[in-house]
Amino acid sequence: MVTIILLNYNGWQDTIECLESLLKQTDAEWRAVVADNGSQDESLEQLNRWVAEWKVEQKVQILPLGENYGFAKGNNTAIEAVRKEQTDYYWILNNDTVVEPDCLAKMVLYMETHPDVTALTPAIRLYDQQDILWNAGGRMVFGGRKYYGAMQPASLFDGKHELPITFVTGCALLVRKELVAKQPLFTERFFFGEEDFDFSLRMQEENRKIVCLTNAVIYHKVSATASLYGNYNRLFIYTLNRAIDFKSHYSGLKYAVWKMIYFPYTRLRFLRGLNLKEQNAFMALLRKECTLNDSVSKELYERYIHYPFKHDA
Repeated sequence: MVTIILLNYNGWQDTIECLESLLKQTDAEWRAVVADNGSQDESLEQLNRWVAEWKVEQKVQILPLGENYGFAKGNNTAIEAVRKEQTDYYWILNNDTVVEPDCLAKMVLYMETHPDVTALTPAIRLYDQQDILWNAGGRMVFGGRKYYGAMQPASLFDGKHELPITFVTGCALLVRKELVAKQPLFTERFFFGEEDFDFSLRMQEENRKIVCLTNAVIYHKVSATASLYGNYNRLFIYTLNRAIDFKSHYSGLKYAVWKMIYFPYTRLRFLRGLNLKEQNAFMALLRKECTLNDSVSKELYERYIHYPFKHDA
């Protein structure tokens, strides 16, 4: 049995399309928990109506969380709510995905025949360009990660179905139930982002094996042109998340070396659209918040997601 966790936040149309693709799964036993992260639209009404109309109350549970917990805490809360129910695996799946009919069966069969594998991801392709990969996992490198197959033809991995990886996104993460028996799946130190990077760091530190099964396929509604360039609020949160995360995983000297490389790199590569005064202010805030904080709370996230880093003349 696989328990599928879908987070919904003002996105019931995407969630329903994802659920309808799950109903087409072949040779796989599953149930879905749709955890609504405090949606402000008609999500709860629409999702409950869909469940009733399709008569899938035994397969799909709608779980109102009451507020927006963010990705990590939202998923952890959903898992905790159904922990006592029988399952073998938890599949964290983005609600803006569509799943190939044989995807889940292939992943379960692989896990059952490879007991040394802790976590698994399918190949993730673009929803609007279904022959193009978003990624097939990746590898951890000093200070960051590198995707495998990013924006490459899906045929790149033809004939190679098993791809060992050390970095996995939270978009479609299948884990054994034992992994969450004693601790939450994701760190809750970050309201938005970084949870999959922290997960990958922990798996690497514990010498756990992660695999991308490239012949299991989902499609993700992600923009192929999404970028940190020019989006200084998103860049600030992303960089602050990463800096705080490494502070808890790297030794003092290793962390100091990382900052000596990463902070100037961030400035040179991503802040060219700001004038010198704005760049200095951005980096000063980054260093300040990194020093003062061991997490990026919802309050800290909301403080900077609309912060005026650029002042137009």
